[in-house]
Amino acid sequence: MDAPADADGLLCEATPLVPPQAATANTTMTAASLVPTGKTNECVGARVTRLGFEVTAHTISPAVTALNEQRFNEVKTLLGVVLLAFSACFDAPLALTADISASATQAAAVGGRAQLVVNVTNTGPALSHVGLTFMSADKWYERHKVTDPGGCTVELEHSALDCGDLAAGASATFSITGTAIEAGTFHYQLALRELVRPFRFVNDHADGADLQTWNETVALK
Repeated sequence: MDAPADADGLLCEATPLVPPQAATANTTMTAASLVPTGKTNECVGARVTRLGFEVTAHTISPAVTALNEQRFNEVKTLLGVVLLAFSACFDAPLALTADISASATQAAAVGGRAQLVVNVTNTGPALSHVGLTFMSADKWYERHKVTDPGGCTVELEHSALDCGDLAAGASATFSITGTAIEAGTFHYQLALRELVRPFRFVNDHADGADLQTWNETVALK
C-alpha cells in the first residue's frame, strides 16, 4: 500500500516477497574415472546418489590369479633352494687333515718288547680326543700287554687309543710300548679320528680315511 503524500517519514516501496523454492538441477555424472582399468570378469558400473558414489567391486580374473600364485610359488621354491645352499655352506665343518706317519716293531717274540710310534702334525682345525683307531681285526693293544701308553688311554668301545687334544698346527709323537703276548702273524690298519661326536676321521675321503698299515710276526721263545 502506498503512504499518503502528507504523511510523516520516508516514502519506501517494498519489494513483494517471493516464497523460497528448492533449487533443482538435473546433473548426470559418470564414474568411469573411478573404475580401475584392465581386464575384469564383471561388469563395472557406478551411479551417483545423495550420499556419494556406489561402485561395484573390481575383481581379478581367476586365470590371472592362478598365474600370480604359480609365479609366487616358483619364486618361493627358488628362494628356499638358495637359502638351503647358503646354509649348507655356512654349516659345513672344516675337513680334518694331518700329516701322519707310523712305525712299529715288525718282528718280536712272545714276552719280548714291542713298540708303536705315531707322529702327527695337525694341518687342519683343532682335533678333540685324537683316536689312534684300529680298522683291522687285529688290534695292537690286544696282541700286546701295554706297559707304557705314551700318554694315551685304551678305548675298547672305539677300538682306539685316545691320545688327547691336538691344536691346529701342533705336532705330537705318541710312543706306545708293550710286551707281545701271542705268537702269530698279525696285520694292522690304523686311522686317526676324533673320539667325540660325530666321530669324524682325519684325512677322510669318499672311499675311506687314510690308513697306516703294517704286519708283525711274533715268534715263540
